[in-house]
Amino acid sequence: MNWYITRTLSVLCQIEDPGCLWARVLKGPGIQPDSPEEYENLRVKMNLFYHEVDLDVQKLKPAELKEGLVCVVFSLALKSWCRAVVESVFQGMVETQAWCLLVDHGDRIIVRADDVRTPLEKFLQLPFRVRRFKLAGIRPMTLQVPISENTAELVPSSTWDSSATKYLHNLLQGKSVLCLFFSICVNHELVAKKFACFINDKSSVMGGNRNGDRAPVSLAWDIYSSPHQLLEMKGRCPVKPPPPDIFSRMERDDDPQTGQFLLWRKYNGPNVAESYCWPAVARGFDTVLVSHSGDNPLSYIPPLLMLLQTVSVVSSLAARTGPTAVILCPGWEKVQTVLELLEDSKATYNLHPTSVLLGVDQEEPKKFKIPRNCQLLVTTPFTMMRLLDAQCFLFLRLCHLVLDEADVLYSQAPEQMSVILKHFQKVVSGEERSSCPRQIIAVGSRWSAGIEALVREHMIYPSVIITVMEEAALYGRVHQRVQLCLDCDKISVLLGSLDFHPPKPQKTLIITNSAEETEHVYKAVVNTAVFTLKAHEDVTDQFDFVIDQWRKDISRGTQVILVTTNDCLKALGIRDATCVVHYGFPSSPKLFGSRLFCMSEHFRNLSDMDHAESSSPAAQSVLLLSELNARHVCGVLRYLRRSGALLPPELLQFALGVQQAKEEQKTDRPLCSSLKSFGFCRDSTVCPDRHMINKSLDHPKHPDSGTCLTVNVSFAFQKVLPLCIKSANVYSGRIVSQKDDCYETLAAEMNAHYASERRCAVEVLKGELYAIQEENIYNRVRVMEVPDKGEQLFSSVTACFIDEGRTQEVKSHQLLQLPPQFQDLPGQAVELILCRAQPVDGEVDWNPKVTRAISQKIRGKLHQARVVMSVGNTVWVDPMVRMTRVPGLKTYINEYNVHAEILASGFGVNNPQHLELLKRVFQGDENTSTLQHLTDDRFITNTQITLMTSNGKCRIRTHLYFMMICRLFYYTKST
Repeated sequence: MNWYITRTLSVLCQIEDPGCLWARVLKGPGIQPDSPEEYENLRVKMNLFYHEVDLDVQKLKPAELKEGLVCVVFSLALKSWCRAVVESVFQGMVETQAWCLLVDHGDRIIVRADDVRTPLEKFLQLPFRVRRFKLAGIRPMTLQVPISENTAELVPSSTWDSSATKYLHNLLQGKSVLCLFFSICVNHELVAKKFACFINDKSSVMGGNRNGDRAPVSLAWDIYSSPHQLLEMKGRCPVKPPPPDIFSRMERDDDPQTGQFLLWRKYNGPNVAESYCWPAVARGFDTVLVSHSGDNPLSYIPPLLMLLQTVSVVSSLAARTGPTAVILCPGWEKVQTVLELLEDSKATYNLHPTSVLLGVDQEEPKKFKIPRNCQLLVTTPFTMMRLLDAQCFLFLRLCHLVLDEADVLYSQAPEQMSVILKHFQKVVSGEERSSCPRQIIAVGSRWSAGIEALVREHMIYPSVIITVMEEAALYGRVHQRVQLCLDCDKISVLLGSLDFHPPKPQKTLIITNSAEETEHVYKAVVNTAVFTLKAHEDVTDQFDFVIDQWRKDISRGTQVILVTTNDCLKALGIRDATCVVHYGFPSSPKLFGSRLFCMSEHFRNLSDMDHAESSSPAAQSVLLLSELNARHVCGVLRYLRRSGALLPPELLQFALGVQQAKEEQKTDRPLCSSLKSFGFCRDSTVCPDRHMINKSLDHPKHPDSGTCLTVNVSFAFQKVLPLCIKSANVYSGRIVSQKDDCYETLAAEMNAHYASERRCAVEVLKGELYAIQEENIYNRVRVMEVPDKGEQLFSSVTACFIDEGRTQEVKSHQLLQLPPQFQDLPGQAVELILCRAQPVDGEVDWNPKVTRAISQKIRGKLHQARVVMSVGNTVWVDPMVRMTRVPGLKTYINEYNVHAEILASGFGVNNPQHLELLKRVFQGDENTSTLQHLTDDRFITNTQITLMTSNGKCRIRTHLYFMMICRLFYYTKST
């Protein structure tokens, strides 16, 4: 280590001799300084992983213990798992042992061969923290006494003398951080004391093979050069291997189309949920799947197709009509998605899949015919219900019923689902169907009361697969309690919520968000004389003791409490807790679910609920909600509502105040499109758009559109020209003035100008106005987006036609310069919304069939409409009719009414409360709709939600004070 040249700042870890110093480099030329936080996180993660109580140690042992192996060992001195390199392997008195160098600390320890672990790949991402250095430019000296002489002399040596090492220790004692260029020169000191001599010939030093002449070594040499020799596992160890049957069947030649279809879709392979779902579906079992991928049709389509291909139609059903399998989807969009997937798969060539979507027209279901060779039908519950009412004999061959997004189906169409399932039960229960397959498949992303009823009443020995832990807690009937409190009172509220003398043995888990919080809670709880344990990242070496105490049998009236952190839950592997107290608020639903899963052994099973409701203690969850968590209260209430909680007015009013604060932060957002189109928002608690009036933005921009916030049925009819049809009841167009039409004058002047002078735009800038020719008409456009042209000769830009309201891509070379006199008139396009119409069956979006029909009928034609409300650039009209003059007379007749045309299509229904709902919202009375999203009267159970103060009593004054603090805190965090 030549300090005159490198000027390196290092942290000295250990000194073996002047030729071997272990140190961490803090900074230096060309050296990236390490991050202490990263290495601390690595230490915590390794300790949590290798201290897991249920860890399969055999899978983590190296196949061969040899010199140079990178491994992980436990250091008793450091009380931590550390990365290490095996320097030597030797046979001890009893067993094989290894001499290991701790590459992040510079220490050497002896460990048993059975205690050596293989590192995961993620534990080798950081370079080894300690490097080996030597003092360069000098070599060791020693005293040599020749036999023929009586005097001793100093001669060069191959090893350092122990006195030199001791002197170096004394020299650097207390100097853990070295920057010797500025303080002392170790090389000169050793030479001055005759422990070493300078080397003039550097080649002799570099060419030597002796210990004192070796070059400095970095221990990160083999992390990335040969990772296949270091890693024998990648950390993917499923708790239970999935059944291999489904994969072996996919590899056979009898069904190659499914495999090719998945490869074409770039499918990476089944995830954990699908690994358990596919075998159950392929074997014909009744199956329920609740997972994050539950809305993906690939979670059930591949095994279903294999089953339908291998199971032939029974002879008793061959003469009957109808499909053998029906897939029910929650809307027309999902029906199209599923049908496209089926048609893309060649495995369905003999199944002839088809879809059907019927409106409310009563004659249409009677005329509909399912193709005779169709074995797989995709539809919605409403359409199937209409078919059953009109032609119940269409589904006599039905054997497989698939519920796509079953939780959504039950929330949108509970009555239709009940009728369909009863009909399915009646069809498959006949004596002639005893040898026929019978299967119900339900997939979704949430557990619901409807799915529970489905399993109880209509399934036979079902396979219920739930991979979302918070949904598993709903399945297991976890008893939920929420307690409001100020953050400064959390300890007292916590102690008040604990039952120190339970009638049954109780194991309570108090979960915090940090080690410091764990210590704070532990000190408070242990003072109550209750047996209390603690476990966090800094005491991982005590995990075995903690778990041993936790797993001991306890008697009636005994309470055992364990205070721990989120990161320790997996390592502790607790599944038998009877109560979980969320002292630290869970930052995500996934974390909340992992906490609840610590009580999984006490989850109620559906098969046991009817027979032994009290056979095991009910699992209980207690959530402490303070002003610091105000922004999460709406999400908490949504989960509580689904769990069957009776929501008290205090908590609802608190959530309403938080929601109002969120709405006030959306002043620059556009008005919610659903609110404008139908009078209500599907869920204002999660919608990102605005649901309140902003007077500065929502003042009427068209002189003929009426006044803001006014519902007036006395307005005279206006001429409206719809030019861009966005949906069946939302258009963009112009209001044609009854007197002088400024736009017609502008259009004539533009045509005259460009007939004599056409100048192309030299530079296209975002936000600027230009002109573009379409046929014989010149339109004004505003450039909305200019992508990077790159090396392309021609490029396209996104432009908005400000007099029509449509937005589309146009070629940049087609843009013309717009003279200033044509830019003065504001854009004439307004948004036209036809009132009192909405999609059938509670659909979110209009069916393209009715939108296409309305577009063909009204686009570009003048209509008579009465403006009943105007907000900003949006006007609401009711009615909107097309009037035609009788030839030779001054009489006009109504050719059609647009509202009636929408209803006649069968895909639209009347929405009589549209204007009334808009009036309420725009006048500031939006609390009613928000409360409907926060609560639901159908859910009433014994779940308790209490408002606690420091002494455990509910007081209105404290409640109001709490709400004010929460509201103030929310504004502070937002700004």
